[in-house]
Amino acid sequence: MKVENKFIQSLSPETAHKWAVTLFCDSLETIESRAIAIVRYLAHKLESPHAWMISDIDATGELGDRLTQQGNNLGNLQLTVSELLALLREDGQVIELEATLVASQQELFKILIRDGYSIDVLGTGDLLPKTVLGDYEMCDRALFFW
Repeated sequence: MKVENKFIQSLSPETAHKWAVTLFCDSLETIESRAIAIVRYLAHKLESPHAWMISDIDATGELGDRLTQQGNNLGNLQLTVSELLALLREDGQVIELEATLVASQQELFKILIRDGYSIDVLGTGDLLPKTVLGDYEMCDRALFFW
C-alpha cells in the first residue's frame, strides 16, 4: 500500500512534471498491443481504484461497436481497467481513442490513438519505462494542451 501512495504522490500536479511521447510500432506490433502494455503497467502501479474516461472512441468488433455507439450517444464513457483491456484485446481495430486515466480525482495519463496507426501517450511524473513504452519520440506536450 505504501508503494501505491508514493506512486500517486509522485504524480501530484504540484510536484510532477508532464510529458508527451509518440510511440513507434514495428511491422509486427499493433497499436492495441502497445496500449495494453501501458494500461497493464499503470493498473499494477496504481492498485487503487481508478477509471479510464473515454472522451472519443471509434472501434470495430463487437465490444468496439457497442462502445462507439454508447460514446456517440452519451459523450463520455467510464471504463474499468478490465473493460479497456477487453476493448484493446478484441478481434477488431481501435481507430480513434482518447482514454484518460483518472485516480484520486486527477487526470494522470492519456492514451490517444488516431487514424488507427498513431499512438501518443501523455503522462504526469516520471516517464514510463522503455520496457513499457517501447520505441518513442518526445513531443511538445503543449500540442496536446497537456
